Amino acid sequence: MPNRDTKDSVVDINNLHQISWRRRKDSRPPEIILASKKILEEKGIKGLSMMKISKAAGVSEATLYKYFNDKNDLLNQVFIDWAEPFIEKMETDIEDISDLHSSLLFIAIRYLEGMKSAPKLHIIWFKELRWDNYIGSPVHEMNKRYSNLVKKVFNRGVGNREITKSTNFDIFRDQFLGGLEHIGIRKILTGKKVNIGKVSSELVNNLLSGISK
Repeated sequence: MPNRDTKDSVVDINNLHQISWRRRKDSRPPEIILASKKILEEKGIKGLSMMKISKAAGVSEATLYKYFNDKNDLLNQVFIDWAEPFIEKMETDIEDISDLHSSLLFIAIRYLEGMKSAPKLHIIWFKELRWDNYIGSPVHEMNKRYSNLVKKVFNRGVGNREITKSTNFDIFRDQFLGGLEHIGIRKILTGKKVNIGKVSSELVNNLLSGISK
């Protein structure tokens, strides 16, 4: 008769192989995203191709398409992988700030510091991801969280009588986030020296000067 222990060992080995395969499969998207980030940091968007990504990640090009529809889809995930924990921390930290001026200053500084920490990702964001199939994309949804964060601060300011009720939020948001984008594109992404605290303070002061009660 076959040894029962031997049978159990065979089953155990098969189970280990299956578990190992599942773990490897689950780890592939993060490995691919990490490989893409490294290429972007070293060579920028022009150096990025599905073939180069597959080689850097140690997988076949066909495997990439099992997880990502195309390069644009992969770029979305690369940006989300960086941005999501960044925004989550902002959403948590801002709960400890009560007044309008400090809240806006906090958002402005974090926004520009984030851009400074990952300039090549933001160049891709402005040049690529905001134009190709942007509406409804993961990056679009992530950007809406920035807008919702500003809206929360705005509504709290209205409730605390720091802002007049007649202030139009859409214009307020566009002036604030648009101003930050302009500073980032003109200064940070071009490699110019910028005092982030100073320009953030100036932007917030100018914005609030016409709407504060």
